[in-house]
Formats: sequence, C-alpha cells, structure tokens
Amino acid sequence: MSCINKSCFNICLETKVNPNGGAEIFVRCNDECSSHFNVIPFIACVSISVKDDLSFLVDLDSLIKR
Repeated sequence: MSCINKSCFNICLETKVNPNGGAEIFVRCNDECSSHFNVIPFIACVSISVKDDLSFLVDLDSLIKR
C-alpha cells in the first residue's frame, strides 16, 4: 500500500539569450507570468507516492501550456 498525493501548480519558464551566445533558463513557481515574448506559462501536475518502506516516487503527470 502507498500514499499518493497529486498536485498542480503554475510555473513560468523564462529564457534569456546572452550576447556571448549562451542562454539561461529560469523557472518561477506560483508567480504571475509576465507577457514578455521570452516567458512561457505552464501548469505542472505531479504525483508523489510514499510506500510502506518509506521510499518515495515523484512523477510529472502533465505539463500544459496555459
């Protein structure tokens, strides 16, 4: 037997391109996403299972663009 908890939350994925050719990615949780072109809003849903031996498992159930 295991306990399972499912949860969904808002995330914002922001990308920044550096002048030297590199790129950075930032993830912001439970914030309002800005409307800038480099920000993509998502809803992430995960399930966390805790088993009898106290081991646990985390699964990403869905990642949906808002």
